Amino acid sequence: MKLRNRMGLFMVLAFVIGVLAVGFTSPAMAADAQEFKWKFQSHHTPGSLAVESVIKPFIERVEKMSAGRLKISLHYAGELVDYAEVDKALQANMIQIANTSSLFFRGAIPMGWITAPSMPPFVTRTNDEFNELFHHRGLDKLVGEALEERGIHYLGCHSVGNTYFWSKKPINSLEDLKGFKVRFFGSMSDFVEHFGASPVMLPHPETYMAIAMGTLDGSGTAWWLFRDLKLYEVCKYFIGPAFQVPQGMELWASKKAWDELPEDLQAIVTTAAHAFNTDYMDAVTMQEREMFNKSFKEWGVTYSEFSPEEVVRITEEFSLPYLDKVAAEQGAKDPRVAQAVDIIKQFMKDYGYIK
Repeated sequence: MKLRNRMGLFMVLAFVIGVLAVGFTSPAMAADAQEFKWKFQSHHTPGSLAVESVIKPFIERVEKMSAGRLKISLHYAGELVDYAEVDKALQANMIQIANTSSLFFRGAIPMGWITAPSMPPFVTRTNDEFNELFHHRGLDKLVGEALEERGIHYLGCHSVGNTYFWSKKPINSLEDLKGFKVRFFGSMSDFVEHFGASPVMLPHPETYMAIAMGTLDGSGTAWWLFRDLKLYEVCKYFIGPAFQVPQGMELWASKKAWDELPEDLQAIVTTAAHAFNTDYMDAVTMQEREMFNKSFKEWGVTYSEFSPEEVVRITEEFSLPYLDKVAAEQGAKDPRVAQAVDIIKQFMKDYGYIK
C-alpha cells in the first residue's frame, strides 16, 4: 500500500515536471503571453522633434510596460501610406497606429472641423486651458465617438507646440496681411484670408524653396518647424502672439487591432498615450522658450505681436463666426459638432474671452 502510494506520488511529480518542461500554459495564460506587432506611421520625418522626443519614447514605453508583448515598428511620413490615406489604412488594419490630424479628413468626418487641429485662433491660450477643454470638458469624448463609428479607436489629442507664422517682411498689424502669400492650414488659412492674405497649402519640406524663390512671403504652423526647417534663413520676422495654444494633433489606432488586444495591453497603450501628450507638451514648451530667449538673437530674427485690441478683433470678427458657421453647416450632418461648439463657447465665456 505504501509502495503504491509512493508510486502514485512519483507519477504525479513526474507529470508536473513534464508539464513544466514543455512549458504548458492554460488558455488564459497563453492569451496573456501572446505577442502583438503594430506598425506606427508618423506624420513627421526622421530626426524631428516629434520623432525623437515623443514617438520613440512612446514606443519604448509600450514595449517595456508590456514586457515585449506589444512591439511597435516606427515608419516615417509617407513611408507606408500617404498622410491623406492614414484613415483608410487604419480602418483596413494595414497600419495599427498613427499620429495624424482629423483636419485632413474633415470632408468625411464632420467632427474633424471642431477638433484640436481645427481650432480657430485664441480659443485656448495656455496649455492648461487646452487640457481642460479637450480632456476634461468632453470634446475628446465626442471625437472618440465619431471615430469609433469609422473603425478607428481614438487615443486622444495632444500638443504639437504653439502656432505662429513668419515672414520675409515685417508684419505689425492686421492691415499688413493684405496680399501676404503664406503657407498655412485649416482654420488658420481661413483666418489670414479673412484679413486679406492669400494662403496656400504646401508640404513642409517645400516651403523653404517657395519662400526663397518669392513664390511665398512666409509660412505658418507649429513653431519648431521654423527652427528645424531652417526657415529663419529666409524669414527674419516671426509673428505672434501664439494663435493656437497649442496646435493639436491626435493619436489614432485601428479599431480591429485595438479590439484584438487583451485589456491589460489596452490599459498600457492608453497610459502611454497620456504620457505621449505630456512628453510632447513639455518638450515643445521648453524648447520654444529657448528659441525666444536665445535663438532669435543668433538667427537675427525680429519678433512682433498683434496688439491686444487686434486679438479681440480676430476673436470677435473671425473665430466666433467661424465656430457658428461650423455648427450650422456640420452640425446638420453630425449633432455632436453643434454640441462641441456649445462647449467651446461656454469655455471661452468662462475665461472671459467672449461675452
